[in-house]
Amino acid sequence: MPDRYRCRVNRATARPEKRDVLEELVQKMFTRRHHNRVGGRETEWLTVELVQSLRAESQVYKDALSTKTDGPLPFALGYFRLHDDQFERVSDEVPANVEPRVFVLFLSEFLQPGARFWFADEEGEEGWEVRGMGEVAPLSAESEAAAGQTADDESVGASN
Repeated sequence: MPDRYRCRVNRATARPEKRDVLEELVQKMFTRRHHNRVGGRETEWLTVELVQSLRAESQVYKDALSTKTDGPLPFALGYFRLHDDQFERVSDEVPANVEPRVFVLFLSEFLQPGARFWFADEEGEEGWEVRGMGEVAPLSAESEAAAGQTADDESVGASN
């Protein structure tokens, strides 16, 4: 797995009832983004703390993505923000410590259906669409063309 993915997103609107929780999780993952630099036993304790915190806030994370003490840590969440209920990137690249499908599956609880994400590395690009809470579907090149996007369209506006 690469260290980072180039990421694009469109039609990502927060679910009104989950907006505040999503905003808190974005902030939490932003402040913990250097978790991998912590060493020794502290890493284990911090990992368990983050997993339990995510499980408390997300039914999808609790039911489908984690155990009580282990699970993927979606640090990429800290590279987004909410602006007028729109979930937007603040960087062209996001950490690649979680598979794209797993990241979008986690977000499916917080975003309205129709949100689309594309992740690219030197191997190629893959896209995922939120269909419902706990439901995501892969995007084909045809669906991207139908949305009127090219590989660089949405990457221009974000800053590193």
